[in-house]
Amino acid sequence: MYETIPVNDLDRWLEQGYTGRIVDLRDPESFYRSHLYDAENYPYEELMENPSVLTGEAPVLFYCSRGSESMLACNYYSRQGLEVYNLGGGYRYYRGKYNAF
Repeated sequence: MYETIPVNDLDRWLEQGYTGRIVDLRDPESFYRSHLYDAENYPYEELMENPSVLTGEAPVLFYCSRGSESMLACNYYSRQGLEVYNLGGGYRYYRGKYNAF
């Protein structure tokens, strides 16, 4: 199982002390236009071709554009025993203060 963080609650959730990884599953062009601070870019298709890139040493917050690919990634990695979180609704709805442009 994993927890879904509503996009409107993300800032508060991050400020409560999240220290894990943040993984952006969008394509590189979208990532370079804008992403969350400290996010790493692993496009969904590439990550699923090489899932061992992520290990269980730290929790992982996944996000994508609309929330569907991050949900699939959470399903996969939670079954592998990782602590994962999904950004509900996706990055396209995020209007908080952790944007990196």
